[in-house]
Amino acid sequence: MPPGPVARLLRRGDLTPRIVDAWRDLADRAAELNPCNEPDALLPAMRHLTEGSRVNLLVVMTGERLDACLPVLRVPRWRAKVPVPALISWTHPYQLLGTPLVDREHAAETLAAMLRAPRTVRGGAQLLSIEDLGDGGPVAAALDEAAASIRGRVVRWESHERAVLTRSDDETSGPSGGRHKRVRRSRRALERVAGPVTVTDRAKDDDAVGLFLALEASGWKGRAGTALASNPADAAFFRELCRRFLEADRLEMRSLETSAGPVAMQTAVRAGDGIFHFKIAYDEEYGAYSPGVQLLVDFADRFPEESIAFRDSCTGAGNVTESHVWPGRRTVTSVLMPFASTASRSVVAALGAARTRRGRKARM
Repeated sequence: MPPGPVARLLRRGDLTPRIVDAWRDLADRAAELNPCNEPDALLPAMRHLTEGSRVNLLVVMTGERLDACLPVLRVPRWRAKVPVPALISWTHPYQLLGTPLVDREHAAETLAAMLRAPRTVRGGAQLLSIEDLGDGGPVAAALDEAAASIRGRVVRWESHERAVLTRSDDETSGPSGGRHKRVRRSRRALERVAGPVTVTDRAKDDDAVGLFLALEASGWKGRAGTALASNPADAAFFRELCRRFLEADRLEMRSLETSAGPVAMQTAVRAGDGIFHFKIAYDEEYGAYSPGVQLLVDFADRFPEESIAFRDSCTGAGNVTESHVWPGRRTVTSVLMPFASTASRSVVAALGAARTRRGRKARM
């Protein structure tokens, strides 16, 4: 009889070449794309970023096959005011999406095995929390089914929408007319002061990563100390991620340029038939001409002719720039799930009831 799915917690020392190969295979057959939870993004993050050394992989394995993967941290308190030990999905400043990689053919069964993780795997954790889950898709539906199979439910805690470009008929027309006209005027004004403006993909240029780091550091992020180049560990993470995705022919580094060089650059990575936008930078000398927005409009203009299904802006809550330019929307949600124990189900049910009461009061 073939083995059933089993939850395990893998530490960095467990990530042998065989496990990494199985991890890559999972990414190719995942129910939903998420480059952030693939080896080429997650391994550099674990190696270079703050807290990376504390991260474990919560996985489900069926024999030698990897069927689910989620980077997690053990925390003694889920929130400051909620003293409940938890496993939480790892988030960092460069995390674009929190959706776990899950085998598309066995999604609900696999996630149910994850929620049935024994105490030796989950430690004292009373709940599993996933930040920035792509909601409304097959993984979210499978999580609901998996929670129901252990007599629990998924609690959706916080949500926000972010801009996307998709193939929906009503979304391929690009930016609104007024916004588009203003950007066109900005392009003409920039050309009057800087000469012809072009857009090119610099991903395969030897100096592309250095150009991006320098461009970002030259502006307000550099002055605030939040640019990638401001922190050697963050810069090392970015360089390794770009190298890995370039070697796989999955890196995009589109640049809005004048004869003097780039005035805006956007880094993105490809997963399957989708593009996930990562970091954008622009030259503040030309800030009056909105070069970053010009680049976003260029993405929208070219999208109907591209051989991809979507572009995800990967912006956080409160970001409105892309929303003014890209018409589609995607919901990402922070969710709580119980493990298969009475105590865990009770804790998550109580938190869900508190969340409902708080929402009712806010509406009133």
